[in-house]
Amino acid sequence: MNTRLTEILNMLKPGGYVTAKELAERLGVSTKTVGIRVKELNERAASFGFSVEAKPRWGYALILDENNCMEDFISQEGQRDRIPTGVKERVSYLLAYLVNYNDYIRLDDLCEFLYISRATLTGPLKEAEEILNRYGIHLDRRPNYGIRAAGDEFDFRRCIGDYFVKRNMLEENGEQQKKELEEMGAVIFPLLKKYGIHLSETAFEVFAIQIYIASKRIRRGRLVSMPENSGSILGEREWDFVKELLGELGSNFKIKYNQDEAAYTAVWLAGKRMIGNEEKDEANFVISEEIDRLVSQMLQLVDRDFKMEFSSHFDIRMLLNQHMVPFDIRMRYNIPVSNLLLKDIMKKYFFEYIMAVSACTVLAEWYQKPVPEEEVGYFALIFALAEEQKITKEEKKNILIVCSTGRGSSRLLKLRYVQEFGDYLNHIYVCDLSGLENFDFDKVEYVFTTVHIYRYIPKPIIEIGHFLESEDIPVIRTALEGGRKGILMKYYKRDYFFTDMEGETRTEVIINLCERIGRKRNLPKGFYEAVLKREDMAQTDFGNLIAIPHPCEVMTEETFVSVAILKEEVLWSRHPVRVVLLVSIGKEEEKGISDFYKYTSKLALSREAVQELIKKKDFDVLIRLLQAFPE
Repeated sequence: MNTRLTEILNMLKPGGYVTAKELAERLGVSTKTVGIRVKELNERAASFGFSVEAKPRWGYALILDENNCMEDFISQEGQRDRIPTGVKERVSYLLAYLVNYNDYIRLDDLCEFLYISRATLTGPLKEAEEILNRYGIHLDRRPNYGIRAAGDEFDFRRCIGDYFVKRNMLEENGEQQKKELEEMGAVIFPLLKKYGIHLSETAFEVFAIQIYIASKRIRRGRLVSMPENSGSILGEREWDFVKELLGELGSNFKIKYNQDEAAYTAVWLAGKRMIGNEEKDEANFVISEEIDRLVSQMLQLVDRDFKMEFSSHFDIRMLLNQHMVPFDIRMRYNIPVSNLLLKDIMKKYFFEYIMAVSACTVLAEWYQKPVPEEEVGYFALIFALAEEQKITKEEKKNILIVCSTGRGSSRLLKLRYVQEFGDYLNHIYVCDLSGLENFDFDKVEYVFTTVHIYRYIPKPIIEIGHFLESEDIPVIRTALEGGRKGILMKYYKRDYFFTDMEGETRTEVIINLCERIGRKRNLPKGFYEAVLKREDMAQTDFGNLIAIPHPCEVMTEETFVSVAILKEEVLWSRHPVRVVLLVSIGKEEEKGISDFYKYTSKLALSREAVQELIKKKDFDVLIRLLQAFPE
């Protein structure tokens, strides 16, 4: 069955008008539907050199340019000339319509387009609405008018990128989309090279896709509106790149970019750029107090829950700070990131991944949204690096402190750095703003400043205020660990091993498990509520039928672990779970807790071991399995 676009086109001729009523009668639809279809036809036909003219009281007529490509248009439409069938195709159709057309559409008209009843429309429409909601887009319902998708244009473009472009579904002809993306990529890549801006392969692809989507939306008159100062995240060199890029694209593809569209491009570039480049005309790489505070909270949480002593690890703190700068942009603007190593990270660095999941609860609370698992994976790599460096000698760093409050306060600040990070610092230089003019920055790795620096500095800048005022920065400790069996038996107790635990939901399982633990020992008030709150902050199931929940805060004096084998599988957050390891980190200083997590993570990664534990349901089997893994 033909679509209405080609049917309408076949009924029109150059120089002769056909009324909307006549078209509606011949097509068996309403005159309003005819008007909607003609508008859609004109939008698609613009690049093929023809259009449909609408003249009041006369109707519609076909207008052909001298070098039109209407036959090509008909050929392309022929590849898609059928009514969507099945839920999946209807959902795609509804999404495409809703994100591309701003006018209200009546449900009866949608049914007419799809040749389905109102009852059949309900399911696909609900699914399409759920997809839109994931991007902050909602359906605006208005009596007697119908529905339309409403939201920020930035979010519409994210949705289009994820759902249509990555599936090669934006263009009527997939080859056309591929061709235009390649043409735009051919403009972007040389300019990136010219300005010395490096993007990874996946980041380049995402950036090019967003440039492509922006061009399509601008042609439809759907312009983005960006917050004030959103363009300030780039330096002069990167802004020069953006200006030249949009200039060439505008000239090559006949697109007019405004300042908001330039800021939109800048945000996507900033969210995808790689840090650490020290070319002399790069913009200042500024780490704000706010970012450093978040990093500090993350490290303090990891230190508390895993006894890792990362807060006083200077290199890791600085590496996290640098990673957080583009991460902050991605989170604020919901820019996705690809992590092709995620499965390998979880497999090789599972313990560090658990630490990252915990640390990211700080970020989830700050940004009021969950941190994507791809981002969690990158934080896990940083923690893995910290673990590796714990067994190697730390290379001491030289830093510069810029202070404008007088010689006495400068000396005091320097003294506090020596006290807190003396083991990590070789030499500390101090100067005021005027001293920057003649300072040799090859001497230092980082610049710490209490005032804003407006001139270019070729090193990472950390803006400080209360940077060292936390009383919780731990001193370096050397932990002498015992053997593996002693560590395991210290935390895993036979009295806290339960089988045939009941519960149909995650919440029921946690409540039942806490109730069973409560029969063996006193649990503080609000314990299970704290465990449930932690579940809402980040997932604790990692596949292999195992979950490792724990309270969102330290609540018990000593550390304990309870193991529960469930009677039936329960869908936890994303995965089915049959084994639950509830861990409560105690207030007392613990030696061996990091090794406990390392051994436990090996169990969690082994599907065979978990299956054997489920089958045997025996505490001695649990200990044997934990001891069997190689170091």
